[in-house]
Amino acid sequence: MRAFVSLWSADLLDVGRAIDMLEEHVDGFHIDVMDGHYAPNLLFGPDFVRAVCRRTARPVEVHLMVSDADQWIDPFADAGCAWIAIHPDTANQFSETLRTIENCGSKSCMALTVDQPPEGFGAYLEVVDRVLMMGTVIGKKSLEMDPRTYERVTQAVSLRDRSRRRPDVVVDGGIRRQSTPHLAEAGADGVIPGSLVLGDPDPVSVLDWIKSLRPAVHVRPQ
Repeated sequence: MRAFVSLWSADLLDVGRAIDMLEEHVDGFHIDVMDGHYAPNLLFGPDFVRAVCRRTARPVEVHLMVSDADQWIDPFADAGCAWIAIHPDTANQFSETLRTIENCGSKSCMALTVDQPPEGFGAYLEVVDRVLMMGTVIGKKSLEMDPRTYERVTQAVSLRDRSRRRPDVVVDGGIRRQSTPHLAEAGADGVIPGSLVLGDPDPVSVLDWIKSLRPAVHVRPQ
């Protein structure tokens, strides 16, 4: 599996050190953006993201948990994000917003909360590059994964495998030692670990373990 480490779990007074320590071992870094409305928290703006993008050569993904995603696409794309994840209900015309992300030079990602069914992204299979599935409610840390997540991942992977574009399916929230192998069995391509990696005395070994897990191969529908 691929691992995109969430910098929300880093020491926020020493984020640069965390980036330097993990640079050679991660597939990318993940940054949560919250506006206090769509998600009950306030986190990170374009200037912080720009600083992270300057610090690392790895791709940086932002997850926009904001009420009006459209107004924030340009600022975060300009900051250097490789990926921009948005929720369908935060865009005026979701398909058009996905295209705007790509026109800005970033890759598009559709984010689904724990209560948004995987079937909801079926109409966007050919225009989205990644599906970000939440395993916990947005805006809060240190929660255990919703038990529905594994089946939701399997459903999303089944839908994905019917498309030509075959977007990645990545899971964020509740990434633990006990949950990550089950996500691989469900077919997830990657995870977004936070404290699992940054709270461990040997974060590199944890990353090596995550990357040793192989997503289950499902039979592609005819």
